[in-house]
This record gives sequence, C-alpha cells and structure tokens, in this order.
Amino acid sequence: EYPGEIQPYMERYKKRPYEYLESRGVLGRQFLGAHSLLLSEREKEIIKERGVKICHCPFSNCGKAVPDTPKLVNMGILPGIGTDGAAHGGLSIWNEMRIFRSVMNVYHGVPLAEPAVMPAKTVLSMATEGGAACMGLENAAIGEGNRADLIGIDMDAPHLWISGQISNTLLESVEAGDVKHTVTGGKILMKNREILTLDEEKIRFLAREYKRKERI
Repeated sequence: EYPGEIQPYMERYKKRPYEYLESRGVLGRQFLGAHSLLLSEREKEIIKERGVKICHCPFSNCGKAVPDTPKLVNMGILPGIGTDGAAHGGLSIWNEMRIFRSVMNVYHGVPLAEPAVMPAKTVLSMATEGGAACMGLENAAIGEGNRADLIGIDMDAPHLWISGQISNTLLESVEAGDVKHTVTGGKILMKNREILTLDEEKIRFLAREYKRKERI
C-alpha cells in the first residue's frame, strides 16, 4: 500500500513483496492481495500469471499511492473495490467507486487529456465482477445456475432520473440509501429497506446500552 511495506522486503530478501511471495510458492487463484498499489512491472506479470485477486480500497488508499489500474485492466487483471473497514470513510462501495474514478481521472486521465481513462462501466465491473472474484466467486453474471446475489435500486428517486448512460447515473449519483432490496444466494435479506434477517431495534438498543455503560 505504501513504500514502508516494500522497503523491508527489499532490504531483507532483495525482492519486492509479490516477488517474495512467488518465491515461497503461496500465490494462486485463491490469494487475495489487499490494496496492491505500488506494483513493479514484474509483480503485475506475477499477478496475471498466478491469477491472484487484488482489491483496491480507494478512500483508505488516498494519500498513500495511486495504483496503475488502467494498465492492470489492459492486462486482463480486474481488481475489486473495498472499503478497508468502517473506520475509513464508512462502508459504502458507492462512495468508494466515485472516489476511485475521481483519483483515476486526476492522476491518469488529466496528463493524457482522457477524461474516460476509467469508464463508469469498468468501475462498476470492478465492484461487481472484481468483487465477486475477490470473494471466490468466478462468475458474477446474472443467469441461470448462478448465485442470486442482487440489489434493487430505487431509480425513481429524483436524483437518479436517467440522463444519458445509466452506467454513469449509477456510478455518479447512487447513494447507499438508494438501495431498496438485497438478495443473497436467492434469499431476500432486505425488502423495501426493511431488514428481514435481523432485529434492528434490539441491535440499536444494545448498542445504546453499551455506549451508556461506557460513559458511566
């Protein structure tokens, strides 16, 4: 994620992190590399050859390094997008996607005068197909025989009335609160923004009680 995580490997092993892991024989399709921002050309090749999955966490990554994601995508490596936990800007993948696209445009797009250096469809694919791959699910397409992991978005909200490409509208305007339904493995977890699998009131009550006792 940052130079301080690379230098110790260079000093001790004379290898960069992915080169060291490759020498230990631990890389493969089940390996998930968090962040993976500062990659050498050889490390990119290793990731490609071994089918390693990688996941950027854009908000957490800001101020540390900017990944060469356009090059990775061109190589056939589709990273996933994560949040790095609630402490780093919340748990909204929608926010992470917007931050990521902005960083890509400023860092990679502006020098090339290419505002679509990372198109909306590509970023959405990172969150869906790339995310599924990070979770060990190779096929994220909607189709017969695949896991029914779906969300329903309230596209009737005024700020989501489509103008132009729907992919741009999804990426640039959707917020977490616009998600109405959630289905995982064919099971409805949330319907019309009501969570069906958890007792929200009980969880809120226990959380408030915990905070109250901590203050005491």
